[in-house]
Amino acid sequence: MSYEFKLDIGNEIIEVEYIGIVNFSERMVAIREGVAILQDREYPRILVNLVGAKMDITNSEKVLLANYISEQHALIKAKTAFLIRCEQTAKKEVDKAVLRTEDFVSQVFFSRMKAIGWLSDS
Repeated sequence: MSYEFKLDIGNEIIEVEYIGIVNFSERMVAIREGVAILQDREYPRILVNLVGAKMDITNSEKVLLANYISEQHALIKAKTAFLIRCEQTAKKEVDKAVLRTEDFVSQVFFSRMKAIGWLSDS
């Protein structure tokens, strides 16, 4: 498995850390698992840690993921921070990952401390 969920109880943050090469199937399984974890949380905060990952996902698979994510009610109004290495992606690519951006609050960070700080702000 190329991902692991962690709970930061002090900051009330659910982190999913991806490691190694991550394909479409693994990403979809992780999203489904994350949605199940979030079902009982009123104000979810999510840290998607991609620092140790390399995504092996085609553009058409990105669209399928975006469609699925956009329909998940557990993710609406969630705050999601994407932690990446500088060379991994651009913010506009992450923004395109969700079709209903008005319902999804997200930002891209290169610093774990800044990501957690942003997630912890009300």
